Amino acid sequence: MEYKLERQNRKTVSIRIVGGDVIVKAPLSTDIGQIERFITQKSGWIARKLAEYGKKTAEFARVVSGECMLYRGGQLPLVTSAEHKRVAIENGNIYVPQKYDGKIKYAVNAYVRRAADELEKRLREVSQITGLEYKSFALTNAKTKWGSCDGQCNIMLNWRLLMTEPWIIDYVIVHELSHTVYHDHGKAFWTTVEKFYKNFKAAKKRLKDYSILMPMYR
Repeated sequence: MEYKLERQNRKTVSIRIVGGDVIVKAPLSTDIGQIERFITQKSGWIARKLAEYGKKTAEFARVVSGECMLYRGGQLPLVTSAEHKRVAIENGNIYVPQKYDGKIKYAVNAYVRRAADELEKRLREVSQITGLEYKSFALTNAKTKWGSCDGQCNIMLNWRLLMTEPWIIDYVIVHELSHTVYHDHGKAFWTTVEKFYKNFKAAKKRLKDYSILMPMYR
């Protein structure tokens, strides 16, 4: 089994699947034989995770290839346009001005600006509906988290959230707003989430499919 080994100042060996790669993190002094025995012990888990990644890759193949970008759950083709002066989402396409020569980074920059407006607007709406108040909002480019809420009730949402379906966006927002009351994931927290979002278990499951987006557009 191929894997990437990262030696670190740590006490235990761990395995993660990142972008279809098997990443093994191990203490500086751990013998390579011990590391490979650990990998063998976890081979079943690794196989399942790689299979899950393969399923996600199949669903989002056109996104991974750069042919499309996701917008609210839809896969919109990236179209180079001589008519558009700015990146635009219109008629089921994402139009990128010809002067940008199809470089996806320009589409991403415009997308992030759109995410700032749309996610903040929906956060305000859901806050008013639920009565759960927050202090401030900001976008984040986090590697693993879709959102966060600190002890002062400042909420951050990953800009990639705009790529998911609206019902997923609402779940993450309710999740983070619930943290303005409970700053852990205890029973009271999940009771609050369910009070305002009954289908949260399905949303959590679906959100895992979108984890393939996290390493992209960096």
